[in-house]
Amino acid sequence: MRSAYALACLLGSFSLLAAATATDGDDAPAPAKSVPVSEPARPQGDTLELDAAGQALAGIRSEPLRAARRQPETTAYGTVLNPEPLLAVRQQFLAASAQQAGARSRFSEAEHNLNRTRDLHRQDIVSTRRLQEQQAIRDADQANLAANSYQQQLIVANSRLTWGDALTEWFTRPEHKTAAELLEHRAQLLQITLPAGTRLEPGTVRIQADPAGQRQTALGADLVSAAPQADPVTLGQRYFFKCSQCRWPLGTHITVWLPSGPAGESGVDVPQSALVWHMGQAWVFVKTDATHFSRRPLAAYSANGAHYFVGEGLHPGEEIVTAGAQTLLSQMLKAQIPEEDDD
Repeated sequence: MRSAYALACLLGSFSLLAAATATDGDDAPAPAKSVPVSEPARPQGDTLELDAAGQALAGIRSEPLRAARRQPETTAYGTVLNPEPLLAVRQQFLAASAQQAGARSRFSEAEHNLNRTRDLHRQDIVSTRRLQEQQAIRDADQANLAANSYQQQLIVANSRLTWGDALTEWFTRPEHKTAAELLEHRAQLLQITLPAGTRLEPGTVRIQADPAGQRQTALGADLVSAAPQADPVTLGQRYFFKCSQCRWPLGTHITVWLPSGPAGESGVDVPQSALVWHMGQAWVFVKTDATHFSRRPLAAYSANGAHYFVGEGLHPGEEIVTAGAQTLLSQMLKAQIPEEDDD
């Protein structure tokens, strides 16, 4: 009896344990299933979509591209000249002119006196000695007049050896508009030096110059003439240019851009504000329709005043983003982040 009772208790314990195990399994929560999260809209390649409200919020502005033709350029260097030596030439020449005017007046008077003395000598009113004296006075005044004329010619010749014909003409005329502009600092005289063995392209009449070497802020200068003397160090040809807008300190070293060959390459002018950079590459955004923007790389571009000249990849009339391009680039890169995580 005692053995049967123990077996029954053991079987009852196993039954309770099985029931408890079954109950625990039924009450345990099912494993959590992952819920898919919707991904943000991604750009299609290099195209980004942005509605009108988003464009207004981002301050997006665009304008059509203008056709342009590029003028190939080379660089050279020069200085802003001090016009003091030309002022000295002017003073010397004007002083010599005044002396010549006095000498001419004295010679004219001596010539008149000689003619009158001759008439009196024919009438036996004055002696031959008096006539000879008057002849000597006239000859001395004539020699003095010639000496003053030679002095003027010497000043002009020396000036031409240093400054050339054009500048000499400006500064040896009593009233010359351009000389006055240079002396009154309403314009500046630039001297540039080309590399040895090179000369200005035929037909070049205007260059661009800037003391900081920035092409986009360069000012135009007009050709005056070639300098008679080459650079004593480099032996390069020198040229004089007049810059009406320049107000730089005298002696300032400048960088100049010279036309080199015909303006034959066609392209577009891109505003500087349109360019954005990523990973060392320059990009622009073109507005292809009301809500889409296409990102395009610029393989090559060159400064063209306040713009960049682009010969390939863009076309006149296309709408280019000039404000907010950096925002578009940020949105495009942000939308590409999930793709990078998936990799």
